[in-house]
Amino acid sequence: MHSSLSELNWGLVVSLIVASAIVAYIGDILGMKLGKKRISLFGMRPRRTSRFITIVTGVLIALVTLFVMAIASDAVRVALFNMKYIQRQISTLTAELSKSRSELEALQLDLFKSQTELSAKGRELQEVEEKLRESLANLKEVEAEVARLNKKAKELERDRERLGKELEAMKQERDSLETQIADLRLQADRLRESLEKMKEGRILVLAGELLTQMPIDPTNIGEKEIENAIEKLISNAKLALSIRTGLRPEDIDIHVGEEELKKAIKETMENKRRKVVRLIVATNAVVGESIDCLVSVKDSVLVYKAGEVLASEVFTERLSEEEAELALYNLLRQVNVRAQGDGILPDPITGAVGNLEATEFFDAVENLSSASPPFKVNVIAVSDIYTEGPVRVKIEVD
Repeated sequence: MHSSLSELNWGLVVSLIVASAIVAYIGDILGMKLGKKRISLFGMRPRRTSRFITIVTGVLIALVTLFVMAIASDAVRVALFNMKYIQRQISTLTAELSKSRSELEALQLDLFKSQTELSAKGRELQEVEEKLRESLANLKEVEAEVARLNKKAKELERDRERLGKELEAMKQERDSLETQIADLRLQADRLRESLEKMKEGRILVLAGELLTQMPIDPTNIGEKEIENAIEKLISNAKLALSIRTGLRPEDIDIHVGEEELKKAIKETMENKRRKVVRLIVATNAVVGESIDCLVSVKDSVLVYKAGEVLASEVFTERLSEEEAELALYNLLRQVNVRAQGDGILPDPITGAVGNLEATEFFDAVENLSSASPPFKVNVIAVSDIYTEGPVRVKIEVD
């Protein structure tokens, strides 16, 4: 109540009271004057005129009140002149409010449904995210597996290439083996033919046999001189075979291939060092057959000087002839092994690098068996010995 009184427009109330009092006072004075003067208005009696003035005064009071309120308050002025409009607006706004409330309730219902659907979608989203995490984990596993398979594929590709190369090499090796087999069959046929011929005739030379050899110094000679030297080597081989077999040199055919001859000349001319050219039998041959030969060219250097001791041994006990013969044989074998190790070319068939005349050997055995101990046996080079040999030695007993 106190709050309502404090909110009153006391200025307006006081203004209305004052205005009403002033109008009433004026009306009362006017009525009294008219009553005393017994003035009649509009043909009415004075009493009625007084009443009429009182009524007019009341009306004026009301009009003044309304006028003051309209001037003093916008709300009163609106209420006086726009009440119906305001009522219509209130009705419209009330209807709109009711409609808005209905829409609000519908929206709240839709919101509730949307929240429910949102919760469901959230759960679905969580499930999808969980599946996505599982899928990502599976994807990483798949990527790792793919990387491993790619690495394995590369390894398999390398293996395939390697196997392809090996297969190609094996094919080449197979072709080579087939060629070798064909060559071996051809050689077997030739050997078979040679064997048949050997059964019918006598063997003239053996494969790998050294027929003859010759040192050549290519310092001041050309290809023609080297070719002539090889031809002379062939002639010497024919003569040696003629002496050994009793055949005439012209009946012995020694054949050296054109390519073999060119290769030998080229190897001899490669550097200007002393060379040894050896004529070696390529295949077995019997009397009446052509002898196929190879030409071997080696560098020839001085290995031992004349008078150089090649082997020696001291004996402290007397030797019998058998012991002396065995000891001398061992010394000569030591010389043979040492000479080959020092670069002396051995005989391809026997493996020997030289020989000692039988008389010289048995004279040395006699000297050893008759020598008084202690004594020393030296095997000495008779002359300068080059790569081609032969190793000619003498036996001295000190």
